Amino acid sequence: MSLLEVKDLHVSYDGIKAVRGLDITLAEGEIVSLVGSNGAGKSTTLRAICGITPFQSGKILIEGRDIRSIPPHLLVREGISLVPEGRGLFGRSTVEENLMMGAYSRRDAEIGKDLEKVYSLFPRLLERRKQPAGTLSGGEQQMVSLGRALMSRPRLLFLDEPSMGLAPIMVQKIFEIIRTIASTGMTILLVEQNAKVALSLCSRGYVMESGKIILSDSASSLLANPQVKAAYLGQ
Repeated sequence: MSLLEVKDLHVSYDGIKAVRGLDITLAEGEIVSLVGSNGAGKSTTLRAICGITPFQSGKILIEGRDIRSIPPHLLVREGISLVPEGRGLFGRSTVEENLMMGAYSRRDAEIGKDLEKVYSLFPRLLERRKQPAGTLSGGEQQMVSLGRALMSRPRLLFLDEPSMGLAPIMVQKIFEIIRTIASTGMTILLVEQNAKVALSLCSRGYVMESGKIILSDSASSLLANPQVKAAYLGQ
């Protein structure tokens, strides 16, 4: 049984059919990318899975259980966490306060240890833990957003355009960190416009265009696909 199954998902808003008949599966421990141009429906797909954007029809199953009726704030307790496009930080709150927000639903005694793990993964955040998050660089803010998601101890992590607006050297750093997170066995669905970087990181990939999945294959096959090269790799 797959950890995540999305079946025949349809999402419309403001008269626009943003997602049309989408099917995606993720096995436990797998890292999969969803690539496509801006406006293809990638972020809408993530938001629908996480219960943020209503969908008209289809099924979203976690280990075979339909999660449509579970509100977004309770999905965190089900082990689902989203690193949103644009990071979504509380700019006036400190780095550490933002990180601790990721553990808001937890009542266990391991929160402090997990905070230490986040700081070991992002040493720069430890140096800036008392600094307002809004004063950080774009790359540092992305680290906070990733760290906050990890504080919820997710089984399934959704990453929405983690490279957006970052300098190339910081993009490399962020994806190195994502690779480290994936090596722990966490299941990850990565939404990314930078198809080359995303597919280089993942085992499988889906290519989305105008709300539909037009290609699905191993990452290596997609990287070698002439259609993908022409449309998304600039070749």
